[in-house]
Amino acid sequence: MGCASRKGKLEQHSDLKPRINRRKCKGCGECIKHCAHGAISIKDKKARIDEEKCVGCCECIVICPNGAVEIQWDKDAVKFQKKMAEYTKAVLEGKKERSFFINFLTTISPACDCYGHNDAPVVPDIGILASKDPVAIDQASVDLVNKQQPLPGSVLGGKKGKKLDIFRAIYPNIDWRVQLEHAEKLGIGTRQYRLIRI
Repeated sequence: MGCASRKGKLEQHSDLKPRINRRKCKGCGECIKHCAHGAISIKDKKARIDEEKCVGCCECIVICPNGAVEIQWDKDAVKFQKKMAEYTKAVLEGKKERSFFINFLTTISPACDCYGHNDAPVVPDIGILASKDPVAIDQASVDLVNKQQPLPGSVLGGKKGKKLDIFRAIYPNIDWRVQLEHAEKLGIGTRQYRLIRI
């Protein structure tokens, strides 16, 4: 995601059209002024997005002074995850043998790092992983996180169990395996790995 251009990030998210959080919406109309596609209107003093007209540019998210416009992350998560794998393949084109990957498994919070806020970490800090294979390192990262017990005070504080899938416990409608399986099919790497502790 991070290596994609602004246009590329938009393309990855474009199937995940925004929605209005009616509790936060004040009906100020700022989103209407900035929607180049005429997809937003006011109904019952709240903004409303016409999904047929919306192209998913997400300008309304940036412009809303009340934070009332949100992405529907679970709307088509499968397509979104596959696009992320496809963009990874494109970014690595011609550089795969010269690329090295590092994952910091520290302060693992429940939301994406693109959010403007953070929550309490869900598991203790695990460490740093390094690999020449981006799929293997992500699979190893998921496996290491899922071996941890959730931290008290986190969104998963009350959940326990040796077989707890931390990510599915936070987002039950999103299957993280889609992205890694698709990346493996695309030949980016393998989900098989050998963990060498240093």
